[in-house]
Amino acid sequence: MSTATEEPRGESRRWRGREPADRTATRRRQLLDAGLELMGSIGAAGMSMRAVCRAAGLTERYFYESFTNLDALQLAVLDEVVLGARDRLLTALTTAPPDPGEIFAHVVARFTDYMDEDPRRGRVMFVESQATRVLGERGNELVVEFTAPIAMSLAGTEQQHHPADETDIRLNAHAIFGAMAFLYRPWLDGALGITRERFDRHATSAITELARARSSMRR
Repeated sequence: MSTATEEPRGESRRWRGREPADRTATRRRQLLDAGLELMGSIGAAGMSMRAVCRAAGLTERYFYESFTNLDALQLAVLDEVVLGARDRLLTALTTAPPDPGEIFAHVVARFTDYMDEDPRRGRVMFVESQATRVLGERGNELVVEFTAPIAMSLAGTEQQHHPADETDIRLNAHAIFGAMAFLYRPWLDGALGITRERFDRHATSAITELARARSSMRR
């Protein structure tokens, strides 16, 4: 059980050998970690500021040092998870094999790694991103921010013959995110009963087809 800590007033000075900015950053990290734990377990709707502070082992005055309210903390957790996934995938694109047929498989494998490293990320990204009005608004923005660059990059092999317009890319981004949500949630819950290899192979096939979808093509 966490015990709330409180520093002496007058935090502009070094305390226990640490600078004020370092202590503030550490407390913010504690709050974000507590937010991830609660959003990934009981969900955003069941959270309270007191519960976050209790889980972080901090008194309530330190909450307001980093966040204006509970919504702000939840948004920060959502951003960290989703943008962390985006960065992982964009890095994967830079290290992907040159064969276009292997690009999707490489990127999907790296995303599965990211989810497996911390299954709470899956709930935050695919469930809690729509749990409240505030999270839903930001979640909708992040869908495109997360998937559109990936859909556009990975569909590059199709661009020569069937170029995608802006609407294709936006619609494919939402389709890919939805497919990933309903594939990864049962995978992370252990409900599919299949091997990691089979899961990645199927996810690759499904996402490949979605990224190739075109409604702008002239027939």
